[in-house]
Amino acid sequence: MLSLASCGGGGKGEQSGPQTPVGSVTVTPGELTLVVGASQQLTTSVRDEAGNPLTGRAITWSSTEPAVATVSDAGNVTAVGAGSATITASSEGKSGSATVTVSVALPRSASLATGGAHTCALTTGGSAFCWGRGESGQLGIPIPTTTCELQTGTFPCSRVPVAVGGGLAFAQLAAGGSHTCGLTNEGVAHCWGNNVSGQLGDSSSNNRDTPVPVATELRFVAIDAGAQHTCGLTSDGAAYCWGANDRGQLGTGTTSSSSVPVAVTGGHTFQQIAAGGFEVSEPGYRIGQSCALTLTGAAYCWGDNESGQLGIGGRDLTAHPVPAPVSGDIKFVALTTGLASHTCGVTAAGSAYCWGQNSFGALGNPSVGDSFVPVPVSGGLAFVQLIAGGFIGHTCGLTASGKAYCWGENELGQVGDDSTIDRFAPSAVAGDLSFNALDAGYRHLCPCDLGDPLLLGRQRRRPAGRRLDQPTRRADGGRGTAVRRTSGR
Repeated sequence: MLSLASCGGGGKGEQSGPQTPVGSVTVTPGELTLVVGASQQLTTSVRDEAGNPLTGRAITWSSTEPAVATVSDAGNVTAVGAGSATITASSEGKSGSATVTVSVALPRSASLATGGAHTCALTTGGSAFCWGRGESGQLGIPIPTTTCELQTGTFPCSRVPVAVGGGLAFAQLAAGGSHTCGLTNEGVAHCWGNNVSGQLGDSSSNNRDTPVPVATELRFVAIDAGAQHTCGLTSDGAAYCWGANDRGQLGTGTTSSSSVPVAVTGGHTFQQIAAGGFEVSEPGYRIGQSCALTLTGAAYCWGDNESGQLGIGGRDLTAHPVPAPVSGDIKFVALTTGLASHTCGVTAAGSAYCWGQNSFGALGNPSVGDSFVPVPVSGGLAFVQLIAGGFIGHTCGLTASGKAYCWGENELGQVGDDSTIDRFAPSAVAGDLSFNALDAGYRHLCPCDLGDPLLLGRQRRRPAGRRLDQPTRRADGGRGTAVRRTSGR
């Protein structure tokens, strides 16, 4: 154990003198997360038994794991190696401590995938890292011993990126409600995490904390994960889905769930597939929707239509297990449907359309309520990409110049416009940054700044009342919007 000593400081009106014994020592912050090479200053508060501040007392600093983190005689912590260490400040037999978690700096990210309350990144070399909630194995590691406090309770989590187990190299990642999937360069699908509905596709309902191969000989070129189902697309445009099917989100013509891939009915040839849905706490109630785009740009959707997110001209509580054409005969070049109850598409001209729930502005059109057919996003902006967020709905779009705009529910700052006001029309993301890709999630926005993820919205270990409504460096988080920043800006 490394130990160093210094003297504590005080302020005006504080009591001092050796005649007053030290009653307590408090270290601030009590928890911190650093990457190797980073440092942070700790401070102490020394008080007597009555709680009065004391000054001029010698402070001895120590680290339980100097190979992980060292501490100077002034309380400055430096991260040395991956792991966890306790930093202790002692004075006259009393002590306080802080816990520091150190991770190796995550290499530049090739892409991000945001899940219900976890986020994963894929490096340029194909290595996968995840962080956030991990109670179901969705991080690709055994259930973490560290915890994060949420409004709904305390959950196991990792506050720093951790390497997904198994040593596989992936070309693509997709994160769902509480599961994650990846495709290798050969198109082999692997999944991990929550498997209560068979969404991992390994012919079981057992949760997995390392990637397991999907039980099929099929090779996929694309994969996407919904609340509790997963869909993949083969090179010949055939769509397959697996997992929960309460509302027909697998597209098989039935509502029978499947723990292995099953073919989407209809004989369509698709160029893109998107899986979404809203995960609710009621046992046995797992809703979701899927949408896909044909080679001619026609949009089809199936599954849950409670808010009109299928775009078929109405809403209902019945299952829609067969792909149905989206109303309006609009030709799209991309579709998105997230962990919520709305869907969006963008045309070749960059025009954005959305449909489904609009209670908090997810459709980007203040003149309508929930819409059962595509309606144009207001503002006249041309987008090269759209992404639908989760929960009660937010959406983000990227222009050709790399400017990001978001709209919809903004209680936790996920719109990123330096406010927590819900937006019913596109609002520019603060910071004058330029990006080259988006991925939307539950209630946070997680950009990549030159390969380094940033975060907007919900942060899992924030001080009480703190929200992030402008870009900040990566932290752990739930499903949100991930962005990669372009060079030169």
